[in-house]
Amino acid sequence: MNEISTKKPFWESKNVGFVAATPDCDFLHPGASLVEPGKSLTETHYLGFNIPEERIHGLCYMWYHPNLKTVTGGAWVWQGIKKHNLQSELFDFVTFMGDELLQNDLHDFKLDNSYHVTTIEALKRHRIRYEDTARQNSFDIEYEAMMPAMVLSSGMHLEQGMKTRGKLILRGKEYVVNGYTVRDRSWGQLRSEANQFFPPMAWMTGVFGDDFAFGCTAFDNPETNPDWKGLLEVPGGQTVKGGWIYQDGELTPVISAIKKTTRNSATLFPESVDMTINDTKGRSFKLHGDVVAAGNWRTWHNFESIICLIRWEHEGRVTHGDFQECQWSEYIRLMHR
Repeated sequence: MNEISTKKPFWESKNVGFVAATPDCDFLHPGASLVEPGKSLTETHYLGFNIPEERIHGLCYMWYHPNLKTVTGGAWVWQGIKKHNLQSELFDFVTFMGDELLQNDLHDFKLDNSYHVTTIEALKRHRIRYEDTARQNSFDIEYEAMMPAMVLSSGMHLEQGMKTRGKLILRGKEYVVNGYTVRDRSWGQLRSEANQFFPPMAWMTGVFGDDFAFGCTAFDNPETNPDWKGLLEVPGGQTVKGGWIYQDGELTPVISAIKKTTRNSATLFPESVDMTINDTKGRSFKLHGDVVAAGNWRTWHNFESIICLIRWEHEGRVTHGDFQECQWSEYIRLMHR
């Protein structure tokens, strides 16, 4: 792994290459605390799932502040568009937990709300479980890698396409989980909660099959006349902050994109996106996406994240994946003046 560096947050630095993934990427990085004493030093662990035909989307998350010794996390599953996250069929997050629950590292941990994660085999297989009998909510889902793990050139962020299989019970109704998702992990960097003068930024993923998947983190381009044009600027100047194409067994970096998001004027929730992403081999991939499920999560108080299940189209193929948009406070204030 690369030497840990925390000079810039992920939304400002651009990654144009990869480093090799190793099993330690799937576990805690205690050495980061020796390099970076800042209180906002972060490790994250995201595993999601979806049932497109039911417009069901799930986000399961663990957010660790090692220098504060606190853990935040839980499970969230919902159907369709929810204007408020507490309208969701399942929303169960705990903000402050002690890090003694990570005594077995990420091999096996269970949060206070019963969200339970097991790393069956690093970089290959994982399992998540949850149960709330009072509300008749539960799930038991296994993940199996359908591609190698991608680690950005910073050496502090992993993404990987996964096959999902399992069972979900949502408010007493049982569903089969059988699809694809992209998981991610971050470590070793500060994650400031300060107010920012940034436009929205999206983390977007899709797995079309075992032969083709993509991930991209990007802002809209000013030349597409986004709603924030003339009011806010993209940090660092370049709209793409990282990305990858996995096609026919090969991973290649995304180096640029043209992205235009349409949002609901009342809620600011994304509704659709048109995007062309370009990789280092000179290829272009044109995608259109329509949001079919969405909800908001105030990940921290000065910030909003809109988590969406999006229906992607590419050259006649269709899949569903993540469209997670970060919206900082100044953007929301300006749009609702």
